[in-house]
Amino acid sequence: MNSDSIRQASAKEIEDWIVARIAEIVNMAPANVSADAPFDSFGIDSAKAISLMVELENWLNLPDELPLELLFEAEAIRDAATGIAAAVADMAAAQAEGSAAQ
Repeated sequence: MNSDSIRQASAKEIEDWIVARIAEIVNMAPANVSADAPFDSFGIDSAKAISLMVELENWLNLPDELPLELLFEAEAIRDAATGIAAAVADMAAAQAEGSAAQ
């Protein structure tokens, strides 16, 4: 487990990060990537999706992996970001609880 603190990013910050990465992957301007579109509408293959999720986990400094379902099963990127933010908050709370117990 990573001993560094988890980045406390808001759902909007995560959304913006995902939009920017998708734009880079599919070679389009971030302004053309709608946060209201489902992730799978951008034609990103599973290898690139996993890579994106690993980069996101690293950016957030997470001690554990996020479920890919958070990205693939959300109605839209915005919803995925909200779900990811909630999962990150849960991880941060568990990390703080673990630290307090030591």
